[in-house]
Amino acid sequence: MTTKYQFAQFDPRPQGTEVNEKIFSPGSVFGIEVTIPALAVRCTLGNLDHHRPGDTHETPSACEQAMTCELPPEGSVLATVRPDADSITAIAVLVNRAENRSNAEGRQIDEDKVWAVGEFDRHGPAGEKPCDFVTAIARKSADFKISLTERVAWASDLLAGADKSAEIAVLISAHDSELEAARKASELTLHASERIAAVVSTHRFATNLGYESARVVVAMNPSMPVDPKDPAEGTYRKFTVCRYDSHVSCDLPAALVELQKLEAGWGGRGDIFGSPQGVSSTLTLEQVLKVVARHLK
Repeated sequence: MTTKYQFAQFDPRPQGTEVNEKIFSPGSVFGIEVTIPALAVRCTLGNLDHHRPGDTHETPSACEQAMTCELPPEGSVLATVRPDADSITAIAVLVNRAENRSNAEGRQIDEDKVWAVGEFDRHGPAGEKPCDFVTAIARKSADFKISLTERVAWASDLLAGADKSAEIAVLISAHDSELEAARKASELTLHASERIAAVVSTHRFATNLGYESARVVVAMNPSMPVDPKDPAEGTYRKFTVCRYDSHVSCDLPAALVELQKLEAGWGGRGDIFGSPQGVSSTLTLEQVLKVVARHLK
């Protein structure tokens, strides 16, 4: 992959201000699924997003929009908040399109793969099982052990027709093994007319497991490590409440406010929040489920 673009990831945390200012310092930023308003408004070259007011599950995903949007000029920074299958595929599409514009030989874009990623991103794992390459892109996109540039290059090559079947098989095997381990370490039940999945689990894939059954998940880890690097610090009971995306008909901000009244220390943003850090929640799973269910629409 050759590209004249730069790639960056915003830090949505309060302490991320310095990182974000460095991203904006060149002055030419094109956003990819930048869903935080304060950051999105500063993406002056545009922002491929499908979570804005008025958008629905039928609104084209970022990677689908990338197929037809106006290309950002060379030298632009392509920035996202969360590298996932949709955002990384979107960046890869822009990279390949830009190369097509400047190179007579061009670079292929497998439209079927782009549409498959987009459809899965819009409808989620509770729908049809995704193609293996979609799962592989998702896993590769979230691999923080490799640079953002390497992740984009991998997706760019895949869209251009590179044979990655052997690596995809390895990625799928690892994904399936982790999900199987998550199932063995978890207890899943459905609530509120099967609109909420409750997952009691010590596995990091608890929410992934929940999303296979519902678009709102309440996960409880009964033994979350206080400090993963120091087992002597002990464990605590931790809740995580989340929805698949902003199109899900559940008012999570209102649910968060109600839970904060019941117990201090709950916090989060957007589509995910949790109970106090480092100390066991005094609430029961039933209490949390009742609060979240009240805010289903």
